[in-house]
Amino acid sequence: MNQAATISAAVPADVKAEAAAVAAAHGMSLAGLVRELVARVAAREAETLAWLDEARR
Repeated sequence: MNQAATISAAVPADVKAEAAAVAAAHGMSLAGLVRELVARVAAREAETLAWLDEARR
């Protein structure tokens, strides 16, 4: 199974475009942005977790 295609297909185009713009603004690739976010969540960084919780409300 190609997980990258499955994940990519599940993300709406406007969300991908916004994420790509954020990544570009920080001088990183979209993959780099995703890795950074995953690392911060895995480290249970309080600021990132609070931001994610707020976004869910």
